[in-house]
Amino acid sequence: MSDHRTGGLESSGDGGSRTDCSEALLRVYEYLDGELGPDEVAKIQSHLDECGPCLKEYDLDTTLKALIKRSCESERAPEALRLTIMSRISMTVIQVDRG
Repeated sequence: MSDHRTGGLESSGDGGSRTDCSEALLRVYEYLDGELGPDEVAKIQSHLDECGPCLKEYDLDTTLKALIKRSCESERAPEALRLTIMSRISMTVIQVDRG
């Protein structure tokens, strides 16, 4: 069991690696967006199942994300902004792949 305040460890449920609170909270948006692989999903899910404070933060982030989506649903970003963002994402991916 973990001491959330000190970033203690939680078991991942797979009998091996462990996930601490700081890692779980750092990756919660990747988890919410379905951007993690199966092993990472299992680690974060296991941590959330066992750590009340992190689960509370996850619930808050889920609610916030849903509120933003609902509030901005009818809004569309200007085309120039969308193109700039997509261009920067592409450059980032290229830089990461080459590094």
